[in-house]
Amino acid sequence: MKLGTLKLENNFVLAPMQNVTTGPYRRFCRNFYKIGLVCVPMIYTKGIVSSPKSFEHELYKIEKERPISVQLIGSDPEALKKSIEYLESYKFDVLDINAGCPSKRAIRAKQGGYLIDDFKKLKGLLEIAVKFSSRPVSLKTRTGFKKNFDLITFKDIVNDSGIEFLTVHARTVKDRSNISAIDLDFIKILKESISIPLIGNGDIINPKFAKYFMDYTNVDAIMIGRGTLGNPELFYQIYEYFTKGREIPFINNKTLMRERVELYKRVLDDFVDGTKFQFPLEEYKFIELKRNSIWLTKNIKNSTDLRRKLSETRNLRQLKLVLEDIFN
Repeated sequence: MKLGTLKLENNFVLAPMQNVTTGPYRRFCRNFYKIGLVCVPMIYTKGIVSSPKSFEHELYKIEKERPISVQLIGSDPEALKKSIEYLESYKFDVLDINAGCPSKRAIRAKQGGYLIDDFKKLKGLLEIAVKFSSRPVSLKTRTGFKKNFDLITFKDIVNDSGIEFLTVHARTVKDRSNISAIDLDFIKILKESISIPLIGNGDIINPKFAKYFMDYTNVDAIMIGRGTLGNPELFYQIYEYFTKGREIPFINNKTLMRERVELYKRVLDDFVDGTKFQFPLEEYKFIELKRNSIWLTKNIKNSTDLRRKLSETRNLRQLKLVLEDIFN
């Protein structure tokens, strides 16, 4: 399929989630099914300007993950321009601008989700991104700040901006992850209003809702984030349901958890091979393996107790001992 000039194998996108969809996590998920596009989570433009080396681990080996996008968050035009210049040395496929992050840090700094409440600033940042990026530019946002944005104004900004596609999480910034607040009606109307491809995002945690989301809104692609936590096979399950009507139930037990943890270890070792990060590799591997091991307890009997044991580990050696104890 195509998103603007970008050619993808399918219309599945792995969301950029900070401290979740890291390099190892993206590679891990792609072991279970072909994902059309994966995304490097948001990188602060002012951070790149002040300390570019501190973000090297986010961009490490991204040329081996293509197609891949890199997401920037910031509100300072000059910092955005310098960040784009810095990224030119990397091989990736899309530059994504974040105008949807609901974190307090982002809102206080008048960036991320704040931008959907300041169309003038958003328009200016998109103009800079399109002008200075040698890659296609996309925008990821939400349906509004406290309430849905003015559709007429927004569609004109998007259609005239030069960006190649748009991703919208079907909630406002203030609604954050409120399950009852998802608004597919607005996504449907937005899709009918804009002239570029639209990716839909929000609460896609199973194949049935994925199909309902696409059929109801007519979006061009779907982006999934939290739904993959503990269920790395979700994209495959959705593909089977879309193409064959086959429902593959999510199953987990200690045997499957062990297989997935061992796979994550191998992916992690391969990823860090040859690295020269500014922090100890042992600590990086511990953090990565710990949080993913916790997620991979999903739906296992007595999983609360397993997560507690894993959470209490303080280093890689302890973590491996606890995992060994769990599996034995």
